[in-house]
Amino acid sequence: MLPINSLPFPTLIVDRMLHIKGMSPSALRLFGSVTQFSDILDAGSILKRQRLLDETLTEPIEMNLKTNKDEQELFAVSVTWTGEEGIIQCFGLGKKIEKIMTAVQEHQNRLAHVDFELLSQKEVAEKQLVQIKQLSAPIIPLSKHVALVPLFGHLDQDLIVNTQERLSAELYERNFTIVVFDFNGIEVITDFGMNQFQELIETFQIMGIQPYIVGIKPKHTGLLKHYERGLTTYLTTLQEAISLLT
Repeated sequence: MLPINSLPFPTLIVDRMLHIKGMSPSALRLFGSVTQFSDILDAGSILKRQRLLDETLTEPIEMNLKTNKDEQELFAVSVTWTGEEGIIQCFGLGKKIEKIMTAVQEHQNRLAHVDFELLSQKEVAEKQLVQIKQLSAPIIPLSKHVALVPLFGHLDQDLIVNTQERLSAELYERNFTIVVFDFNGIEVITDFGMNQFQELIETFQIMGIQPYIVGIKPKHTGLLKHYERGLTTYLTTLQEAISLLT
């Protein structure tokens, strides 16, 4: 069985029937003791279950999962298969992002109808968009010196600009020496975003932090080749990232 006890985010080990063979402590606290992944799927997500068995699946699936508090929360669910065993990762998109997205939409609607509120409402919307970008790059400690940073949405200039200061400061202050960027949740990569990301990688190198990248999709490999300078290492699976703990 894969070593998942040290992972702070909800992680499950399943077989081909999606029977749960192991759960990380965070998954156990969130979902309770369950034996079948289908038991935590809500009715609207049950039809997506079969997609998890597809070994060619490269993008996370948004699913509503039931917690042990009998509540439904939105997660980005990805799976990696090794033989007959799969590791399911559940990254919470959560109520916080939903509330912020709703607030942003409400502010945008007001901007279209109330001219005298234009400046103040625009400032509020921009601040909340920055919050969304910051939530798209959380720092998850895998060990004392290894951190995982899952990225979501668009890898663009805004994502890097709004997160680089926080990432650099927190990684340094917490004495991390290795950072693994998980691209599984990235849908679009822009040239400006990659230029900014390359500069961020170089900054980490100067700080003595070794960067790794995991979860590259086939559609992104062509673009990433133009930015390879030997500054970072690409990993093929999350299991390789977990191996950095040993």
